[in-house]
Amino acid sequence: MSAIAGADDDLLHNHASRERVIYRYPLVQYKSISEGAAILGIGDEGCRSLENLIKAEDFTAIFNENGITGIEKETLYLQLFEQIAETYSLSNYIALNQNNLADWHNSPSLPARAALLERCIVGHILKFCSAIKWLLPPKSLQVELLDFRSHTTHAFNNTFLAFDVLFRTNITLPEHIGLGKAVSHGFGLVMSDKC
Repeated sequence: MSAIAGADDDLLHNHASRERVIYRYPLVQYKSISEGAAILGIGDEGCRSLENLIKAEDFTAIFNENGITGIEKETLYLQLFEQIAETYSLSNYIALNQNNLADWHNSPSLPARAALLERCIVGHILKFCSAIKWLLPPKSLQVELLDFRSHTTHAFNNTFLAFDVLFRTNITLPEHIGLGKAVSHGFGLVMSDKC
């Protein structure tokens, strides 16, 4: 991808150089959705980068060679409610940094672990909101964990504890964005769950 994207647009690869990664919420994310490849541009900056990529001559050649179809542009209006109103699932959610992972192992009770996961989801939603320049009023975001299952997954030649999560919140989230670690590689996929 970097051969097509070039070094000029770091939103497409999140690297300042070959050796230095830029740590931020990725506004361009690469996904596998319904067994197909997808590239998601988020916010004005992410969409602009993706539009420039699509216009690139090399990308158009690859696009036409492989018969890829389905460029879609959708504007979503995000909303914060006073009460919990939306239900979402998160798949392959890498929620825990090193400190939180230690807390997870030191707190074997189910309520303590659920509370930790809720705090992580809140933090990751706030990181997404900050990336798209949507600053929520302090302590306005609510998350209620409904269910979770843990498993291991692999990313960047490492093994991580990951979760499949069902939660409710008082904010609308765009489907297919990622929350947690490695979201630019398809982890932490958010899907609306109409239960």
